[in-house]
Amino acid sequence: MNKDFLRQVLADEKKLLHMSEVKRIHVPFFDELSVKNIYPQVIEDPTISRYFRKETASGRLPDREYFFNVLNTYQPDYV
Repeated sequence: MNKDFLRQVLADEKKLLHMSEVKRIHVPFFDELSVKNIYPQVIEDPTISRYFRKETASGRLPDREYFFNVLNTYQPDYV
């Protein structure tokens, strides 16, 4: 989390999950299951996009564990 994301959370543009709400998952390391491949497909979903930054610095992607845990929490069938 950085100050820009926290600013968006306080402005109610973005959201945070309470740790007890997160449905954790361990995703194996396969090329087909990389954040780079799946992120562009799911970021268009307004439910999911509220938990990620709007623009990433120099094309950086979200943390793998965080990304798949959020995705599993809201779209378990997708994962």
